[in-house]
Amino acid sequence: MTVIEDIWAIVVLLLYLLSLIIDLAGLEGRSLDVANPKLHVRNAIAEGGFSCVYLAKDALHASKQYALKHIMCNDHESMELVLKEISVMKSLKGHPNVVTLYAHTTLDIGRTKEAFLVMDYCDKSLVSVLEA
Repeated sequence: MTVIEDIWAIVVLLLYLLSLIIDLAGLEGRSLDVANPKLHVRNAIAEGGFSCVYLAKDALHASKQYALKHIMCNDHESMELVLKEISVMKSLKGHPNVVTLYAHTTLDIGRTKEAFLVMDYCDKSLVSVLEA
């Protein structure tokens, strides 16, 4: 390996480790303003490969709870999927079997983008409903 390849390998490793630290930090305890509702993020309630769903409380109306979906988009295709998800959720607004999308926003943080979707919080899981 050349010196440049060694340096590049170290940079890639450091970026990977930094991403792990950021992921571990999560959003718990933070306050966010997502397009209108001001939210206080409580705890993670579900995780996937590129997203995490948090329980969030309305900062102004403490009795209101939301599900806050935080999605990391590392490429154009994943951002397109998020935009499609938003579009579908908007088109299904008011459907009795689909959670309501209240607000959404995207942030461009350089090579990656982040999306935040504020939805109804449903305290029952699909598994618990099907088993009942």
